[in-house]
Amino acid sequence: MPKAQGGVGLKSTRQANLAMLAKCGWHLLQEKENVWQKLLLSKYGGQRSGLEVLRKKQESSFTWNSFVKAADLLKQGCAWNISNGKRTKFWNDLWVLQVPLKELATSALPEAAEEARVADFVREDGSWRMEMFSGLLPPDVCIKITSVAVDNLSQNEDSLFWAPSADGRFSTKSAYALLAKHDQQADDAIWRTIWRLPVPERVRGFCWLAVQGRIATNALGFQRKVVTSPCCMRCTGHPETVLHIVRDCAPALFFWSRLVPQQKQHEFFNADHDAWFRSNLFSKESTSSGISWPGFFSMVIWLLWKNRTTVAFKGVSAALSAPSLMHSILTKSKLWNDSWHAPELFINHKKQQSDRVVAAIGWKPPTEGWVLVNTDGASNGNPGPAGAGGIIRDSLGNWLGDFVANVGTTSADLAELWAILYGLQLAWQLSFRVVRLESGSQLAIQLIQERHDPIHPYATLLSLIRRKIGQD
Repeated sequence: MPKAQGGVGLKSTRQANLAMLAKCGWHLLQEKENVWQKLLLSKYGGQRSGLEVLRKKQESSFTWNSFVKAADLLKQGCAWNISNGKRTKFWNDLWVLQVPLKELATSALPEAAEEARVADFVREDGSWRMEMFSGLLPPDVCIKITSVAVDNLSQNEDSLFWAPSADGRFSTKSAYALLAKHDQQADDAIWRTIWRLPVPERVRGFCWLAVQGRIATNALGFQRKVVTSPCCMRCTGHPETVLHIVRDCAPALFFWSRLVPQQKQHEFFNADHDAWFRSNLFSKESTSSGISWPGFFSMVIWLLWKNRTTVAFKGVSAALSAPSLMHSILTKSKLWNDSWHAPELFINHKKQQSDRVVAAIGWKPPTEGWVLVNTDGASNGNPGPAGAGGIIRDSLGNWLGDFVANVGTTSADLAELWAILYGLQLAWQLSFRVVRLESGSQLAIQLIQERHDPIHPYATLLSLIRRKIGQD
């Protein structure tokens, strides 16, 4: 289980292996020119294409059967990246949502719908034929479809991409996260608090065990038939639970009764196991010497446990007396706190915050003879209902044109790219050929300037923008 859910973050070997197999299956589908891929597909793939090739056949090899085991995982994460739309089936393939559109249809589909391609629903100028599907799908799905760009002039076929990754490339990390997602429980703030305590890692580990009641006490040992008595070695007749060792046993009681203020002792000594740990670990208070209470508390219960183990292995006579133990705990806690926060002795365990750069941004006119296109896009949520807008001005700041557009339901980054495309199209329609473009998104500009694989989720829109930039 993840640390935030009470585990220690060790991966499931079964799920990790399945993620690795999915990676092999991904390469099988993507690397079309490799000899090993041609050999396996010619032997086991048949006439099928895409994810449909990963089917078990009689007398298939161990390697092929291993790829087939990962087919369901690949189907969960793979989607079609639309280029010219001629390969992707509009109703049956995953391309705009993680379910086929036919499953969302509000009425019966026409007989020929099964083989209809995405390109069949797009006009020559790249706009969507809304009338062909608006009556068959919910309005929110139709709006989502309109945010997908289709390049009618492209010779690139539609390709599979890995939806959980931002760049469309497969990663075992995202595949494992997709598998683990189904087994996750709700996060609990107490675990994050424990693993962020400003104490040594072994003390955090002890707190993690103590909160779950997994310390090797006599009560737990008796339950597991490891020891003959569940009772405390000091307090005859009292079961030795975790709470007994760190709060109710004689040394712990001596310490806490002298440290906890009188008005808080009733609540402190009467809380049950879970409430006691939570109230102390979530406390915002500090000790009189300035040590944060959660860190001090965790060090104290660890030292109380160490004193108990001394009794278990060396006898009661070897343990410190209650006053000596209290003096030892206070001394070691202060020494720990001073050393933990000494940068010249230890690594600074606090996360360093990057310096925020503040820059003044203002509109500057373009060079004489140029026009300036300013664009911006935004979404209400990420993804969410999105819009784009822009304005064109000359070197004197005079208005030359503007636009606003609904770009469907999409992410903020995609809305910024749509705004850039619409701004360039408007400039072209107004016969401007010497153009400077400024966007409100630095990421959008970087995406346009860099080259990306065809499987990148924004590849088609980026291709349309680059083509418009290079248009004469």
